Amino acid sequence: MASGATLPGTAIEWYMFGALLVVVNIVVLVVTGHTVFQAVAMGLFYGLGLAMVLLFLAVGVTALREKNASD
Repeated sequence: MASGATLPGTAIEWYMFGALLVVVNIVVLVVTGHTVFQAVAMGLFYGLGLAMVLLFLAVGVTALREKNASD
């Protein structure tokens, strides 16, 4: 990434987005018949994993936009 490049939004927004993904995953897993223990474990894993993937995508898109803007 270029020096001075920033992600859209603030750090707390990204943390809140990760927490929201975890909660949504837990709720969906409980509704689909998993136990609460399984839902929490799987929700944490998949919710934070999805947040990480989306963060990497945001970093890539931001880097491409800044590269194209500087050309």
